[in-house]
Amino acid sequence: MPVRQLIPEDLADIAPGPELARMLAGLELSRLSGFDCVEVLKAQYRQANHERARVLAVMAEVGLCATGPADDELARMPEPDEFSADEVRAALGLTRRAAEAQVSLAYDLVSRLPQVHAAMQAGTVDEPRARVFSEWTAELSAEQARAVCAELLPQVPKLTTGQLIERIKKLAIAVDPDWAWRRYEQALADRKVVGYRNQDGSANLSGYNLPVDRVAAASGHIDALAKAAKRAGDCRAIDHVRAELFLGMTDGSYAGLDDAAIVELITTRATDEPEADDRSGVGAAAPEHHTGTDTEATPATDAPASTPSPTPAPTRAVGAATRGPVQTLAGTELRVRLSTLLGRDRYPAELAGWGPVHAELARDLTAALAAAQWRFAVTGEDGQLSHCGTTLARPAGFGTRSATCRGVVELQITAGTLRVLAADLTTAGPWAVVVADLARQLDHHPPHGEDGTDATRRFPGAVLRRYLECRDRSCVMIGCRAPARTSDQDHTIDHAAGGPTTRANLGPECRHDHRLKGEGGWKLDQPHPGVFRWTSRLGHTYYRQPPAIIEPLLDPIPSEHLPYPPIAPTDDGWANDRIWDEAEPDPPPEPDPPPTPDPRTDAPPF
Repeated sequence: MPVRQLIPEDLADIAPGPELARMLAGLELSRLSGFDCVEVLKAQYRQANHERARVLAVMAEVGLCATGPADDELARMPEPDEFSADEVRAALGLTRRAAEAQVSLAYDLVSRLPQVHAAMQAGTVDEPRARVFSEWTAELSAEQARAVCAELLPQVPKLTTGQLIERIKKLAIAVDPDWAWRRYEQALADRKVVGYRNQDGSANLSGYNLPVDRVAAASGHIDALAKAAKRAGDCRAIDHVRAELFLGMTDGSYAGLDDAAIVELITTRATDEPEADDRSGVGAAAPEHHTGTDTEATPATDAPASTPSPTPAPTRAVGAATRGPVQTLAGTELRVRLSTLLGRDRYPAELAGWGPVHAELARDLTAALAAAQWRFAVTGEDGQLSHCGTTLARPAGFGTRSATCRGVVELQITAGTLRVLAADLTTAGPWAVVVADLARQLDHHPPHGEDGTDATRRFPGAVLRRYLECRDRSCVMIGCRAPARTSDQDHTIDHAAGGPTTRANLGPECRHDHRLKGEGGWKLDQPHPGVFRWTSRLGHTYYRQPPAIIEPLLDPIPSEHLPYPPIAPTDDGWANDRIWDEAEPDPPPEPDPPPTPDPRTDAPPF
């Protein structure tokens, strides 16, 4: 048995700082009694709050710095500007949204709410509660905010964040009767729609700060349609029907349909949906080649191709989401290994800007995107790009290319694997026509071809632009996930300064980072084509290397547990259930930061 280690009797009174840090570092947790462990936990939390306050103070100061290492004047801006958070973002490897939120909070605490920041340094306020003070007093005057903070800071250690918000609301209305009305008006001015991925691979689409009356009306409309579908025979859970309606109304699937037609459509789909859909093969392959000129993909009816997946894919549960025949998929960019589409593996694909998706969904999406532009990226064994281009070839039944479809599918394969498949096309099943076309282009097209146009022209041609989008994958700023296809193709050496329109002088930048290079005072150069070196206005240098097209991944490891089927919610009492509820629901788990918005919706730089 280990000998018990005693903690100082005055541990609760030791102020956070170097002394408390040294004392805590000398403790062996396994030698503490249960009672003392709790005391140490509280002391460690005070110390962590103290350290976090220091981090925020440094962030705020970085946001004010205006000069690089060669200047001795220690110049400071009066307040952080639009590009202040980018240094923090690059230095700490944060997303732009996360860095902006952190710098904004830091400067607000240091400048407007110094008493809250002081309480953090004293260890009595943590960052979540400090953020509540910052956000919920934002519309108050400085004097009003100080009064609210002075009243509540002594009570903070005993209040949860929810309780603290309620206290601030009451005090804010007391000191400023117009506060609630003004906050509501400001919220409406900030209304937006945001989509983001969850950790389990699903995604959320949410409208924020919307007019309450219209949200109530929209909820009632979806609810009425869902219940009409249930009464018409839809056997899915009411929440699943509502979700299908919500997506169909926003992705264009129900364009031109009235309410009765929508109910009939989703009810028919639910009735026709199979109980289990085997996804172990190559996806939606049909028995005969589609030779027409229409752009709709023919539904799959054939069995999987002759090359089975070595790892059987799971079957789809009853009630799982399915893709309807009317689907725009506007702007979708899917990146998937050709070997996965052939059923040779189940490696994840990627939705550009959103992250990885599982193989079965990737096969479904590839079939749904038959009318999209299909690109190919051939790599060496190291996964780096060697050839790229486009193909009009499609497996039997997939339909044909349509110029009106703005989606993109990128087929990824190593040169070695492509040559092996091309040597015996029978192993490629319905994908043989695609493999043959890629192999032909690999043999007859030079690697890394420019678009054959004059390098003095202002904008890259289609071939060069596609190559850059394939090579760079996303915005070339450190950590930015904005897809290259929706970013500006920027001249590293400005075109106006004689910079050529070539792959060695171009790179995609989202609208913010394009302006960061121009208006934000950052410098950018390409020591080698595809290697981007950013120099911040404070003098730090950050490199962005060419990303691999095909990344090395682990082979499957058999699970010790059998896969369990998804559990559908109970549907008892659906007729009396509703979406709209006056009561505030429990907050959802904190999501990952959403992807960078489409830069094409922002104002262009000048």
